Amino acid sequence: MPSAATSSSARPRVVLLVDSKTRDLPVAALIAHHLDALGVDCLLEPLEAYRAVLAAHRPDMIIFNHLTASHLVKFSQRLAEMGVLTAVLSNEGINYDPDDLKFNSGKHHTGAHIDWFFCWNEPHRQALLELGFGESTRIEVVGVPRFDFYAEPWSRAFFQPTPPGKGRPRVLLCTNFSLAKFAELPREQGDKFFAAWKDRIPIYRDYWRAIEGHAMASRRIFDYLDALVQAGDFDVILRPHPREAVGRYEEWLAKLPAEQRALVTLDATSAITPLILGCDLEISCETCTTALESWIVGKPTVELLFAQHPMLCHPEHGACSTHCDAPDQLVPLIRRILAQGEPPAILATRRRHLAKWCHTSDGASCQRLAALIARAVKEKQPADWSRLNATDRRRGTKLKLLHNLGLAYHFDPLMPVKLRLNRGRYAIKHHAYEKSIKPADVREARALLQRAEAQRN
Repeated sequence: MPSAATSSSARPRVVLLVDSKTRDLPVAALIAHHLDALGVDCLLEPLEAYRAVLAAHRPDMIIFNHLTASHLVKFSQRLAEMGVLTAVLSNEGINYDPDDLKFNSGKHHTGAHIDWFFCWNEPHRQALLELGFGESTRIEVVGVPRFDFYAEPWSRAFFQPTPPGKGRPRVLLCTNFSLAKFAELPREQGDKFFAAWKDRIPIYRDYWRAIEGHAMASRRIFDYLDALVQAGDFDVILRPHPREAVGRYEEWLAKLPAEQRALVTLDATSAITPLILGCDLEISCETCTTALESWIVGKPTVELLFAQHPMLCHPEHGACSTHCDAPDQLVPLIRRILAQGEPPAILATRRRHLAKWCHTSDGASCQRLAALIARAVKEKQPADWSRLNATDRRRGTKLKLLHNLGLAYHFDPLMPVKLRLNRGRYAIKHHAYEKSIKPADVREARALLQRAEAQRN
């Protein structure tokens, strides 16, 4: 995958905007890897650089994770006027609630110009068709691209294998209390975050109860963790959600007796794939994608129940796991599942669920997606780059300059000072930058894929 500076002008060029370097960069790099083999250059950039990529890379297509915000709707219309294709590939493609599905399909923002929409599943495709997107948008169901890493060759070649345990079953506990931080931040931060959804999606109206539910769960999870380590039966891998603060888990771990501390590995930075592949049982907290990923590779799962807010806990998903709502029940439950397996009824429900919501898990989603993208950009007419203005060029120059410095587009040199003066006000912006891809992250991901390809050949 050549860089922008060395890319041949004869090759079409695609920009794929990446939200999270931990969750989304591996799959973005795999899509780019397949595109490169098809004769298409694919540049990976953070979401915040969406306007700067226009002049910096002059792409034939820009792939967004959504086009629901008003400023993105307007930008998509401008891209259409210039002759730049727009595509949407969601990084959160499962919406169990019907109103949530309609919102994320464009019910309240149908002005976006979308040439291609790549869906994870058929329910999303049907929702788009019902809203009229089929008239001007090519809609394709491709499955879940990031789940390709649970199939050969990528399941073993891309990630380092998880080291073997010490004879004890390995239990992976994944927390997902991403909303809990709003309970400690100024109230306007939470209000601002939910502003786009609260009046449009019924389950989001009481969002402060969801925030409080996550805050409560983030405290209660330590009762479950204590039960696991006191049993002494398991090696526990504790994986906080990428949007959670890790410090509270580090404090809990530091207070444990040495013999219990030795049973726990706190891993907040690794990709989730090798952790799931290496576990014997996965524990999720109400509705969480990590459970689906565990089902794909045949891992048993337990779902911990907390506030059961409809925004955070969906019955259709929950029917595929064994539930636990009391810390003293967790260890006996895990022992029983590991000894006897899961009920056949749950396994059957799980298979139907995966077929409906993930389409397929054959390890070829990225390859199918790349083939569709390559055909689209090779068949399109050239864009009209005379429509670039001075602001476009300034942003493009900034992006290239920061690239040369190894920084993401939205780098703020004053952020350390701002955090010292008012951490609450700037915490979310700081986190947004920390989770963004940097040039070195992209180079590393590309190198891993190149080595994986070499090992396969």
